[in-house]
Amino acid sequence: MARSSGTLASNQNAHGFRDLVWQAFHQPGSPAFAFTSRMTFLMISLSIGALIAESMQPDAATQLTINVVEATLVVVFSAEYLLHLWVAENRLKYATSFWGIVDLLAILPALLAFLPNAGFRVVRTLRVLRVLRMLKLMKLAADQARASANLASRGKPSLFNDALIYFMALFTVLTISATLAYYAEVDETAEATATTFNSIPQAMWWSIVTITTTGYGDMVPSTLLGRLIAVGTMFSGLALFGILTSVIGRAVLTTLFGREPEPAVAEADESDSTSEGAFSRVSAPPVPLRDLAIAVAAVISVIMLVIETVPEIYESAPSFFYYGEFVFVGIFTVEYLYNIAVAPSKREYLLSFGGLVDLLSILPSYMGLVDVTGLRAFRALRVLRVLRVLKLIKIALAHRASRVETGVKKNSFVVDLQIYAIAVTCAVTISGTLGYYSEKDVPGSAFTSIPAGMWWGVVTMTTTGYGDMVAKAPIIGDDGSPVLGDDGEPTMSADVQPVTVGGRITAGLTMFAGLALFGVLSAVIGSALMNSLFGGDAERSPA
Repeated sequence: MARSSGTLASNQNAHGFRDLVWQAFHQPGSPAFAFTSRMTFLMISLSIGALIAESMQPDAATQLTINVVEATLVVVFSAEYLLHLWVAENRLKYATSFWGIVDLLAILPALLAFLPNAGFRVVRTLRVLRVLRMLKLMKLAADQARASANLASRGKPSLFNDALIYFMALFTVLTISATLAYYAEVDETAEATATTFNSIPQAMWWSIVTITTTGYGDMVPSTLLGRLIAVGTMFSGLALFGILTSVIGRAVLTTLFGREPEPAVAEADESDSTSEGAFSRVSAPPVPLRDLAIAVAAVISVIMLVIETVPEIYESAPSFFYYGEFVFVGIFTVEYLYNIAVAPSKREYLLSFGGLVDLLSILPSYMGLVDVTGLRAFRALRVLRVLRVLKLIKIALAHRASRVETGVKKNSFVVDLQIYAIAVTCAVTISGTLGYYSEKDVPGSAFTSIPAGMWWGVVTMTTTGYGDMVAKAPIIGDDGSPVLGDDGEPTMSADVQPVTVGGRITAGLTMFAGLALFGVLSAVIGSALMNSLFGGDAERSPA
């Protein structure tokens, strides 16, 4: 009997502890949840502090302290992950969820680094991924977002919560981009002066300059990975600015007008409620398989156009690019003729946006085949093959229109964000291609390929303006020979590109495209926040 009583008490204690752990993770407003949030923030701060200190060439004693802190953090985050699994109703669902993966990434890099066959570079790469612990900060931001939505729904100012969310997102982007850029640019085998990314704090300065699109040009990534990180940082900066303006606008509107009262809805009969319920459950129509195939073909053909300007790639398989172009021209020609045949109004299709995009997908290639004296200029039109990327926008807009026609309102923010991403991809690809073909013949041009042109396009479009695209060529004297300097070496000119008329026209259009796309991004984010504040204008089904 005594044993049974002891077992019952033990089970009750275990159940009570499990409830306490569940509250600590899933019950905002409880003391346990507040304590867990504060401890999580402290652990993240310690982790980032250790990562930063490690990048500053610490002495042996400091490195030992960093190792102890890191080991402690791994134990704490591992315990947190296991406790999450323990209290989860569906452990598999938690483990495969976004936040479950974030919690796993907080410990996995450190655990994998202890594998017996892990080499130095593998360990170094895995240690870099510790910065992904910053994503745990976004979990705290999500909790603040719920609190902010609760305040907004009651017409109360939520500026403090919204500003806190913004600064959490800003600090996350700043830390992750700076850390990844530092490890992408630093070369431990070179001298310290070989790169300006000498430490994570130094890289944070670059990240701030890039996020705010100031672009002093004192620190510019030179590696491919560093430039990819810079691209992500630039667009993250634009998104963060859009969030900031929306947050301020939301706070002002809430302060001035409060929450709009819910409109009174007359009681509907049973048939109306049934039809409305059916309307709200309408699923999004799938993208037609033919459109998906055309989109894939357009992406592949544009990728081929981009990489064929890289000499190392093109020279390895020139026939692949030559015959591949014929294949894609055939596909797009068949599609164009099919669309004309099935169009209810052929004239309307030919003059529509979609019809012009389909025509421009094949016309440059056919013009490039013209080899008649006096018409060779038409061959330059082959550069316009890049306009095939516009097929993605055409398909995305058609899919969005079909959602509207079928009454689908759910996840419109995600769809609009996808269209924005496609538009950005199209703009960067087109500007990079036109910039390359306009500037590639300039002596010493920095536009060595379309990928290099796309880097310039991103820097220009986001108004970052590093000024790193510089044409360097020997200065030629009146006698036709290079001008020599005091050291006997040729004096080099340094002209910031673009310098040609075509290049500068492309640059101007790219700048205005960047402003337009930023306006689109602000509208998308602002619309999502306004819907969360005032509610959407969901259509009601007709009676």
